[in-house]
Amino acid sequence: MTSPPTSDPSRGIVGDRQLIAVQAFDIARLTAHAVPIVPETFIAVSGLGPKDDSNGSGKTSFLIAVSLLLADPQWRLETNGGRHASGILFRPDAAGVDQAHQASPVTHGYIVGVFAHPDDPTTSSVTVWVRIATTTPYLQANWTEGLHVADAPTDHERSIQADTLWRELGTRQLLSARAMAEKLYGTAPRCLTYLDTALRPPVPSLLSQQLTEMEPHDIGRSLIALSGMTPLLEEEDGLRGQALQHQNSLEKAQADHAQALLAEEQVMSGVRAREATRLSLQRGHEAWRRYLAASYRDAHHSDQRVAARMDEERQAAETAEALVRAAEDHVNSLGSAEELAAQKGKAHQAWSDAQQLVGELSKKATELTTRQAMLRARRITLLPQAQGWDGSDCTTAAARLEQRQREHTKAELQRGEAEDTVTRARAHLRNVEQGRSGQAGRAIDLLSEHRIRAHGLLDQLNVDEAARPAWEPRLAPWQDAIVVEPEHEDTARRLLHAALPGAQIVASDVRQQPLPEGIHSTLNVAHFLATLQQRLTPLSDGLAVRDQEMGLTVAGGFPTALAGREARLQQARADLTAAEEAFTRATEAVTVATAALTLAQTQHAAAQAAEELARLDTQENDLQTKIDDLAGRATKAARDEQELQQTWQEAVAGHAAHEQLLTNAKLTLEGAGKALKERHRNLADLERQRDQVAASRWQQQWGAPLEDAVRLLDQAPDQTRSSRPTALRRQAEDGLRRAYEHYGVDGTPGADVGQDLRTGEEMMQSFADTDPVGLPTLTFADVAAPLENRLAGHRDQDEVAAARITHDQHTREQAIAELTNGVATSARNLETLQDMIEKHLDGLFAQISAAFNDLDLRSDGHGAKLEHLSVRPQGPGDWQWQVTPRWKRSRSGGYVSYRENANSAQVKVHAILLVLAALLADSQTQGRVLILDELGNSLGEVNRKDMLAALRDVARDQHLTILGTCQDSVLADAADVCGELLWFVHASEADIVNQPTSAWAFDSNGARTQLTEDWITAGRAHA
Repeated sequence: MTSPPTSDPSRGIVGDRQLIAVQAFDIARLTAHAVPIVPETFIAVSGLGPKDDSNGSGKTSFLIAVSLLLADPQWRLETNGGRHASGILFRPDAAGVDQAHQASPVTHGYIVGVFAHPDDPTTSSVTVWVRIATTTPYLQANWTEGLHVADAPTDHERSIQADTLWRELGTRQLLSARAMAEKLYGTAPRCLTYLDTALRPPVPSLLSQQLTEMEPHDIGRSLIALSGMTPLLEEEDGLRGQALQHQNSLEKAQADHAQALLAEEQVMSGVRAREATRLSLQRGHEAWRRYLAASYRDAHHSDQRVAARMDEERQAAETAEALVRAAEDHVNSLGSAEELAAQKGKAHQAWSDAQQLVGELSKKATELTTRQAMLRARRITLLPQAQGWDGSDCTTAAARLEQRQREHTKAELQRGEAEDTVTRARAHLRNVEQGRSGQAGRAIDLLSEHRIRAHGLLDQLNVDEAARPAWEPRLAPWQDAIVVEPEHEDTARRLLHAALPGAQIVASDVRQQPLPEGIHSTLNVAHFLATLQQRLTPLSDGLAVRDQEMGLTVAGGFPTALAGREARLQQARADLTAAEEAFTRATEAVTVATAALTLAQTQHAAAQAAEELARLDTQENDLQTKIDDLAGRATKAARDEQELQQTWQEAVAGHAAHEQLLTNAKLTLEGAGKALKERHRNLADLERQRDQVAASRWQQQWGAPLEDAVRLLDQAPDQTRSSRPTALRRQAEDGLRRAYEHYGVDGTPGADVGQDLRTGEEMMQSFADTDPVGLPTLTFADVAAPLENRLAGHRDQDEVAAARITHDQHTREQAIAELTNGVATSARNLETLQDMIEKHLDGLFAQISAAFNDLDLRSDGHGAKLEHLSVRPQGPGDWQWQVTPRWKRSRSGGYVSYRENANSAQVKVHAILLVLAALLADSQTQGRVLILDELGNSLGEVNRKDMLAALRDVARDQHLTILGTCQDSVLADAADVCGELLWFVHASEADIVNQPTSAWAFDSNGARTQLTEDWITAGRAHA
């Protein structure tokens, strides 16, 4: 059975052993030949690709394999399970293999590394195998002591041997991708790389060109990990987790205590409520007993008072009966008044009839007077209207008015037509001034919208006076023609075809030619005019021109010039002047017609007023006759009405005198009767009062003699003493109400209190609604019974619950006190550890800063330093160490932050220097590997040499191994300082895999060389 080698647990199974050889199986184009690694030196990695430079040689693939073997943190194996690592397996398409080879992609491969201690390589060696697959699990690792490697003669045989060797390792020590790094190499990173590869997500690191993208706390975490101090932070994190757990336990105990207190308070509130219920019931019972005593005492005294008053009322009733008999005799002696009432009724009816007649006559007189006033008002309105009457009747005046209206309408229409003519003349003048009159003008506007220039033909032609008889008949048919350039003729025709049918388009001549005699123009239309001149010849009388072929004759004799801008302007101005004069005449005619219409309207209204005045005279005479007749009738009716009223008043007085005597007698009788009834009612009321006092029944409720009741009331305490039964009843009711409320029965609708208590609550409500003066239908004992039954079963339980709760609260308070002490102790221990770690890391960053500055000065820099800040966590978060690298960019300049703008070479130099400074400050760097891809590409020659020398020195002094890929431009400088050169060759794209890797090196440790000699030389032809 294989057991882990003895080493520092913080550095894993491999411990401080150094990587001395690497072997790859089905990794990219790499062969299965073992590659030696000389520890504690700078190893230059380069090669030859298909294009005669190092590109495509496979050097980066080898470095990727080494970084996977050493569990480089940037692979994030603990989170993705090595999923990205499968991309390094051999795939023909990715390797650029010709399809003619029919090569297939592999499903898995291996990376093997041998580690040994420099003091005793033979006995301390350990072999680590890493299996990479395209399916889950993507990455696994295993290990064993000694050499466990494939050393068959051929590449194919070694690949087959690799599967067997992996199976032989077994599963007992099999490691997952997540556990690989910590189990094999410990908590500090064994490998730190900068690889420009697409196989894994890019992550800013201390070795990348992306240093400026790293946050200060990321730089601090990387330096702590690189220095192997991560366990300190993990220890602090664990102790802080314990402290937080203690705090959480305390908070939970406090919360549970608070919750228990609430639950216990509910129990105790019930206990207290039941005790308060008992006390309230007791007080209520006492108040109820005093209430019965006071009620019996008061009832006894009241009964005696009522009996005395009843004797007095009986004597008064006998006197009232005698007065009633005397009043009845007097009423009977007066007799009846029916005849007087009948006379009064007849007189009243005659008087009412006379009043009605007077009212009717007055109403008619008012109506006639109102109509007379309306006629007079109408006369006043009509008189002014009739003053202008010329004696014409209405028919004649109406006919004259109609004639004047027709004449006015005609004048208005003529003025409107004249105004339209002026508007058209002005528009025509404007168009002529712009050379855009008539249909030619509309055609010119349409074409100008499409950026085609056109001119009116006649607008641009001037005809001499002598040539007018011959040319104006020729040009008359072309008054709306327009002239365009020849190249626009077709476009103009298409545009005008739909918009202006019948439009005339003349294409101008291409070249300037002389015009016919008597014609002047800036337009090139000589061909058009010559054609007209040829076809249209003047007749012998000079009055027309004729086209013999068409049989067409065009007459001349135009009074004004037909062509030419100026001639057309003169004609347009003359037309405008004539139109304006005609508009003036039409306006004057409208004024005359309006005056005539107004006169006719006035005369027509006067004729109508005169006719209506004549009718009013006749109507007024008829009304006056009716008013005079009605006035005589109204005077006689008023005299008759006064006489009848006097007769009625005399009848009323006689009847009223008799009625008054009878009324007085009846009132005397009624008064005597009421007095008698009042005595009888008083006796009945006193009987009811005596029954309501119920002294005997109160005595039964009290159940003892009167003397006992008086004695109980006198013995009551001062605070409860009261002689009034109502007050004592309220005390009893309050005791009941408080007792039920203490027990939780407070009248809330729908509350679950049990049917017995619900019944008791209803009885208590009825008890409260009962009149406190009357005999009670419900006793206090009746209402209190449901509650007393409940209380009887709780007394012992309440005493036990109170004792238990007191004990539990004391126990919990003791536990909380112990947890509080534990939290305080954890906090002190955590603070002590944090102080120690902070002091230790402060010293570490000071050492790194000093080394950083020394390396910068040695590489011809101007000085560098680290600024760090500790941000202690207050909860479960990470402890952040914010580290800011700064360096001088000139001798006299200040320290500038790494995030300030700088060239890429400067950033890369200081990123590497920072890593080297961290390694220099670490005392446990033996066995670590630093991998740098494309080393020195962006560095100047001086920086490159200084950096290479620094890499060599740090590798030697700190016992670590540095692998750096070197392009052709860097290789010469690297050869001067490197301790080993690895050379990868992929000479032709036709090759499926690389040639065996070559190595030039010297290892002073002979035992280490002998350990791997046979394995390294296996399968190599030159060995």
